[in-house]
Amino acid sequence: MSPTVSPAVSPTVSLSPTVSATGRTARQLATYGLAAFLFALAFARLATFHHRTFDLAFYTRMAWGLARGDLWDPFLEAHVLGLHVSPVLAPIGVAGLLVGTAPALLLAQSVACALTAKTLGLLAVRRLGAPYFWLGFFAFALHPNLVHVATYEAHPGTLALLPLALAAERLDARDRRGFVLAVVGVLLCREDLALVTALLGAIAHRTFGLRTSLPIALGSLAYLGLFVGYLHPRFSPETGSFALHFGVFGDTPGAVISRWISEPSVLFSHLFDGKRGTYLARILLPLALVPPLLGARFLVPALPIVAINLVSAFPTTPNLDSHYLSPALPFVVVATIVGVAKLRADKRRGAALAIVACSAIFYGALGRHPNDPAFAADPRTDAARTVLAAIPADVSVQAPDPLLPHLAERARVHRAPPPDRDAEVVVLDLAHRDRYAQREDLLRTIEEPRVRDWLARADYGPLAHAAPYLVLRRGADPRRFLERFEPTRASIEEHAEPDEDEPNEPNEPTEPRDDSRDSVELVRLTPCLGIVGAWLVPDGVALELLAHGPCPSDLALRVGPGELSRRVDLIADGLVSPAHLRAGDRFVSRHRFRPGLLDAEVWLGALRSSGARPEPGDPIRVRVPLRGGPTR
Repeated sequence: MSPTVSPAVSPTVSLSPTVSATGRTARQLATYGLAAFLFALAFARLATFHHRTFDLAFYTRMAWGLARGDLWDPFLEAHVLGLHVSPVLAPIGVAGLLVGTAPALLLAQSVACALTAKTLGLLAVRRLGAPYFWLGFFAFALHPNLVHVATYEAHPGTLALLPLALAAERLDARDRRGFVLAVVGVLLCREDLALVTALLGAIAHRTFGLRTSLPIALGSLAYLGLFVGYLHPRFSPETGSFALHFGVFGDTPGAVISRWISEPSVLFSHLFDGKRGTYLARILLPLALVPPLLGARFLVPALPIVAINLVSAFPTTPNLDSHYLSPALPFVVVATIVGVAKLRADKRRGAALAIVACSAIFYGALGRHPNDPAFAADPRTDAARTVLAAIPADVSVQAPDPLLPHLAERARVHRAPPPDRDAEVVVLDLAHRDRYAQREDLLRTIEEPRVRDWLARADYGPLAHAAPYLVLRRGADPRRFLERFEPTRASIEEHAEPDEDEPNEPNEPTEPRDDSRDSVELVRLTPCLGIVGAWLVPDGVALELLAHGPCPSDLALRVGPGELSRRVDLIADGLVSPAHLRAGDRFVSRHRFRPGLLDAEVWLGALRSSGARPEPGDPIRVRVPLRGGPTR
């Protein structure tokens, strides 16, 4: 008679617990609820334009293209086979024909995450018993990484969470066919997860033998070798992600490894620098740290993920909210379950409760919550909706990352310049102008010279503006937002010289005088620009300026209540380049001031990005009395 084997230790024995109808319903509701929760937050973030990463747009465009047989990626100007091999995106792109590709991606990702939690819960049931479903479910669902990754972007690595969990669960269940199918599912998500499936094959030899494990391991490595050795070199873009992650060590994988071997101190100092030194602890702490270590066998497939994250020089890689960590989570949770199963029976319940409580605490401290501003509309949301409404559906576009998921379903779509992709429509993000408002530093930021260059171009002009976004279109009038001075009756009478021979009758309408340089009192600021007058408006002051011709594109104004004011403002709200001014242009430039800051006068001067006057002979400041005038 063979000895009885404890099901807590051996995965070969299925507990096959009887689950009540109420229990099954609770599990289903929890799964549906998690999917709905993640999708609601993800869609809210999409709808409010708070996706600050590029990945959602990148994979939205890839899914859209795969569904139509378009294998060219316009973002990186490369064939998709040189970027990532992710066939799983094709059916999602087809579903996107009905609901939109970005929402379809987010929905698929949310469902995959919820089913992953359920799968891990079922593994816990097999190992520990029916009540422990909630250990597997919540250990995964409450890990702070999950809610971040599932709600701020879409990524094939996150879609792979389900087949990764299924591979571990089927291995635990000794289901050879299910295990192989799950491995194939992983490889359909991302080619670089082949390192993970190779190690899955390696640890499966104890369960299935070499006949199954060896082909999986070798096949995975061959698949990865095909991509690294043939597809990527042939189809890769000029600049890929390798340089972002490992460029500080070398230009090629061989050069990187050679340097680590020849200069190990470089690698060691990198590994223990900043957040990397605590990376492993931060991953395991939400699961009470020790239990995952007791199931170390199931941590093996996660090693490539953790190792690559540790050696990567990309600044966000070692963050707990990074998608680079997500594919490791199923194995960390499985190791936790196995670790609890190795405890004495009287210790398991307490350990499970401690793990779930720890997960809840860390989720509360580090996870995303529904009341997070990232899921709520704000002024940028309204601005984004305004500029998107102004962009025609059939044109090529360059735009900032928060707008790209909404623009990705078109043949040509690119990230915001630089470089110039010769798109029909270009959207510029002017948020730096708010950060450096009224400071001279604005003129010398990295962003402002680029914006000045675009505004100075004769072949593009503004189409729409809603701060912080400015939409330019090829062929549009670059002077569209130049506010021409429109004299009112009061301002005409102020400038008019009374005719003593023929006085106006009290009720006789006054004819506007010729709006030329001779009809106004002009104070010269610089050879190309003069000030005619200024008046208070509800939110500041309006300046009446007269151009003598085009000005330097970096010309700006010093505007302030005192002669020594250092405040710097852009002309015409920075929406019209001074290079587009013409001789005789009489226009209004508005400048915001706190109420009561200005009274009877304003001091005005001109400067360029160097901080100096345009010409040595230009006045440093001129005093301009505030008068009555247009109050529009």
